[in-house]
Amino acid sequence: MPTTQAMTRLTPDASIGLVTLNAKFVHVALSVRYLRNAARSAGYANVWIREFTIQIPVWKMAADIQAMAPAVVGFSIYIWNREATFALIELLKKQIPSLITVVGGPEVSFEPAPPTPYIDYVISGEGEAKWTELLALLASGRQPGKETVARWLAYGSDLPELRDLPYLEEDFAGLEHRLVYLETSRGCPFTCSFCLSALDRQVRFFDEHRVKGHIEDLIAAGVRRIKFLDRTFNLGKKRVTGLFSWLMQFQAVEFHFEVVGDLLDDQMIDLLEKAPLGMFQFEIGIQTTDEAVLNRIQRRQKVDRLFDAIRRLRTADRVNIHADLIWGLPGESVEQIRSTFADVVALRPHQLQLGFLKFLPGAPIRRLIDEEAYVYQDGPPYEVISNRLLSATAILELKRFEEVFDLYYNSQRFGFTLERLYQVMSPWNVFQRLSEYFSSHNLLLVSHSLDNQYRYLWECFRPELPEEEFRDLLKLDYFCHHRAHRVPDFLQDTQARGHGLAGSGTPRAGGRAPRAARRSGAHTSVAAFVHHIEIGAHEAKLKRASHPVWYEFNYPREQQGYFFRPKVRLVE
Repeated sequence: MPTTQAMTRLTPDASIGLVTLNAKFVHVALSVRYLRNAARSAGYANVWIREFTIQIPVWKMAADIQAMAPAVVGFSIYIWNREATFALIELLKKQIPSLITVVGGPEVSFEPAPPTPYIDYVISGEGEAKWTELLALLASGRQPGKETVARWLAYGSDLPELRDLPYLEEDFAGLEHRLVYLETSRGCPFTCSFCLSALDRQVRFFDEHRVKGHIEDLIAAGVRRIKFLDRTFNLGKKRVTGLFSWLMQFQAVEFHFEVVGDLLDDQMIDLLEKAPLGMFQFEIGIQTTDEAVLNRIQRRQKVDRLFDAIRRLRTADRVNIHADLIWGLPGESVEQIRSTFADVVALRPHQLQLGFLKFLPGAPIRRLIDEEAYVYQDGPPYEVISNRLLSATAILELKRFEEVFDLYYNSQRFGFTLERLYQVMSPWNVFQRLSEYFSSHNLLLVSHSLDNQYRYLWECFRPELPEEEFRDLLKLDYFCHHRAHRVPDFLQDTQARGHGLAGSGTPRAGGRAPRAARRSGAHTSVAAFVHHIEIGAHEAKLKRASHPVWYEFNYPREQQGYFFRPKVRLVE
């Protein structure tokens, strides 16, 4: 029952707000748009949305909402905004005692009752039908009965028909430079116990013709980044192959999908091998390669088929591969974690996210807490602290490892150097050594400039590689992965400097650099090396030159989607 002392009958022109707090400005919320559209379709004209970010002070958000004189406000609550949203609701409720507050979203979908006294109603799961039912009751001046409130708290009940698409013309002006989320389906056929989608077994699809029209409208409005939130985008071979083929016409747009890797068959990969460079990004959850652990978390996964698909996609190198692992899974030791890591890094995904198990409210994995002696954070992000196989110290060591891995591998700034280091030690040992270096030099609590990131790699591994080769590899990475016109001082080779290389990477007056090397500009850099360079799929082969050689880096003027790859050529 609502805490509001007196309920005002909701009129058709009543001010109705829908609010969420995004983690970053670039993100765009779907939920509030679906709910806005459902309310307007139900006859409520004055329905508005507000998207804030969690960095904005609560009083500023409250002032903005209060200016709209709302009668009802719905809040969409997630793992990243729970505490800030509750603080906002409390402030609003005290400022506007008559306000009806409604919350929904995964963070509150499994609460047995409103989690704070300032919340009147909780809507669990997909909310369009329940939201409009609540508004209808308020419009009639009636409060919902106990059975109705209980039904609204039931996850998976009252599923709406998938008719309304999220974005309206009034939204388009604010989307051009943001990451726009979209769905073509809801639900997931898989039962992975760590995921809330295990509860959504019924997969339903939006009308494909309407989805395509929606995408065309978004792109015409200037949207250049679309992320599909389908839990398993590649369900239905004919449907998905057709969508991939159709999307390839929009060559200036980036599309992100979450796909199941072992459902990518030969025909689909044949098509993807022809995709425009960097247009698609696939997020592929691997989580673990240990069969016993996969069974423990109820994950159906054909590892061999999954790896074959990733290898083919990586060989073609048209689609950006973002793979995921989860550490802290039940029954997985450090040795098994290292084994999975080695297997997956050998595939060379463009990014590899090393996540830690979260005990999300409602997730079936919570049934194993006692059996596996899990200790985890009570509040967001509900992350594992220890279990029967991993001590709290072991988890902390893994978290340090993950931080340097993300900085050096996932940034894709150091690929040529890392590939060379993998020849003298395993990838695990490379990042373990970096982790120990960061820890011993007190670098884990501070941010790092780009130049310092290169310097740390140089200092950490200097004894392992011939100095001139190591310097040229780092310099090559620096010029290949940034629009660079200079390198840090420690990467300026003394021999190259003696032949006219200044700190900017351009020849000094009177130097013996070739005439063409003077063409450095906004889209071009020229730099001297002491090796001839041959760039392959992942690695760079260096052969010692008898004198400094000059290479030109021509940076792309046009968008390359998820890839940044300059053209590199020897300057004669």
